[in-house]
Amino acid sequence: MKKAIFFLVLAAAVAGTAFAQTGKWYNSYAPGIDTGLVLVNAGVGFGISSYLMGIPPISVSADFKLPIQLPITIGGTAALSTWGYETSAGIPNSEIKVTYTNIGFGVRGQYHFNFLKNLDAYAGLTLGYVIQTADVKYGSAYGNIGKPAYAGISFFLFGANIGARYFFTKNIGVYAELGYSGLQIASAGLSLKF
Repeated sequence: MKKAIFFLVLAAAVAGTAFAQTGKWYNSYAPGIDTGLVLVNAGVGFGISSYLMGIPPISVSADFKLPIQLPITIGGTAALSTWGYETSAGIPNSEIKVTYTNIGFGVRGQYHFNFLKNLDAYAGLTLGYVIQTADVKYGSAYGNIGKPAYAGISFFLFGANIGARYFFTKNIGVYAELGYSGLQIASAGLSLKF
């Protein structure tokens, strides 16, 4: 992991030097990009749970261009998903159904690369927090006999991702991301540019 972060930082420094020599941020979706550009992603992801998926990870993120010469954006992300499991362990009146709801939010920074026209490729890091709640139904076909032994566990979110947006028009496109950046390991959906 440390080597991967080192190489990501090294690549960003080398690319940043190249961009700094041109005197402007040139990027494939907006040559000579100015400040105030906002990129918004909204999509559906694939979770990391091996349990029963309820609502797949639904996420939205917004990235804002920084007023500097490097192709860096900073923004926020939010996501929602549910998953759970059922078990009885073969014991009468011991049925348990647990449904977890995860709500994640955080900040993220992205470094953008210029490869093809209308393509915005990027890599970044996410720091956030996930609030998890548990809905527990138990006993005699969920007649709630007994006492639940489960609770949600909230946690800090540390993630890294790579992704790309392709714009079909000046303001509308699609995106795909890989990496853990908010309740999912991959996501895809709609991109908007303002």
